[in-house]
Amino acid sequence: MRDALVKASTLSFLLLAAALPWSVAPMSIALVLCAALTILVWQLGGARWVRTPVDLPALGWIAALCLASLFALDPHSSWPRVIKGFLLLLVPVAAYHARDERVARRAVAVLLISAGLAAAFALTRFVLAGPEFPNRVKGFVGHPLTYGGQAMLLAALASAIAIRCDGRWRVGALLALGVLLPALAGTYTRSAWIGYIAALVVIVAFTRARFIAGLAVSVGALALVLPGAYRARAFSIFEPQNPWNRERVHMWEAGVRMFRDHPWTGVGLQDLHSLYERYKPPGAVEPAGHLHSVYVHVAATMGIVGLLALAFLVIGLYRAAWRAFRDHRRAPVGAEPLGPAISLGVTAALTGFLVSGLMEWNVGDEELLDLLYVMVGIAFAAAAWARARRTVSHEADLTIVERIPDQSLGESANRLRNQETNPPSPAR
Repeated sequence: MRDALVKASTLSFLLLAAALPWSVAPMSIALVLCAALTILVWQLGGARWVRTPVDLPALGWIAALCLASLFALDPHSSWPRVIKGFLLLLVPVAAYHARDERVARRAVAVLLISAGLAAAFALTRFVLAGPEFPNRVKGFVGHPLTYGGQAMLLAALASAIAIRCDGRWRVGALLALGVLLPALAGTYTRSAWIGYIAALVVIVAFTRARFIAGLAVSVGALALVLPGAYRARAFSIFEPQNPWNRERVHMWEAGVRMFRDHPWTGVGLQDLHSLYERYKPPGAVEPAGHLHSVYVHVAATMGIVGLLALAFLVIGLYRAAWRAFRDHRRAPVGAEPLGPAISLGVTAALTGFLVSGLMEWNVGDEELLDLLYVMVGIAFAAAAWARARRTVSHEADLTIVERIPDQSLGESANRLRNQETNPPSPAR
């Protein structure tokens, strides 16, 4: 029975990988199924919870969410949002399944194929509706900001694989990028564009650092030759009086005021629409349920406790995502390229996510958290692939050495040693 459950949990993990680039409904169903089956397998014995650098920071983050709700201005509306903290369970669940390199390779392949199909679907809808701003690529999630975040995370992973791998993996990653990058552009989501550029900087810096200047020139040249609506959207980043920029600044100012009034545990996790009306500065016209910045929003809603917990969590995520690439840099000889490429790609994606978070409340999107946490779990598990390969190689070398006759021994002594290491089969 346990073997059947293990197979079912593995299949559910691959199903989760396929659902991640789509909407929250299939994603949530696959998530619950995968988590439930995996925990059941753990309870039946054998392989257990895979400890990761995210475990302790996850507990700290959940504790901070609970404290913010305990002292919230509206505890009744705040407590239900604590549940999002438990999405961090996806990191050890993904690491558990991805410790098997074959399963992890299939999961990454499924993820990229599914991402390509989702991007093609999103682009088709965009073109049919008229590919001009304010029409935007929304994906199956139905919102350009959320889909922009999805496309950014997936494009960062695919870019690292395309740059650092070869053969079928490079071809597959390039095919995925062929639809992901146009879809990312079509979202007109400036924070996601900036996040992807930040991810590329990380990938290039740890692959060919001397190409950083060339990357900067290429990005600048691309901005100048973009079609009208895209160029205007890109350069609007630098316009203080742009209406989108102005409203974001108003939200950040309101968040600072909330933090000053409630510095330790914030105002709570509830929707901020009514509270924003009290704190918004004169001239603000756009309603806001969140503050369009991870760091301002956490400061306002969770206070100093939340900011410390967030910093602890970010460090844990980086430690988990980076480990395989770090090990590869220390011992690169004979290592296969996919594991380090995934590790670097996920580290770059995490960087892009955090940079985007300067301008967006992307920590509030379950679609992005599910994808990011699964990617981090796979990247962490990739560190074990090289160790397992070295162990197998070492054991094979020992077996070969045992079979090599020692010239310093006599023929009879070598024959005796072989009999001890390879005893004859019992007579039937």
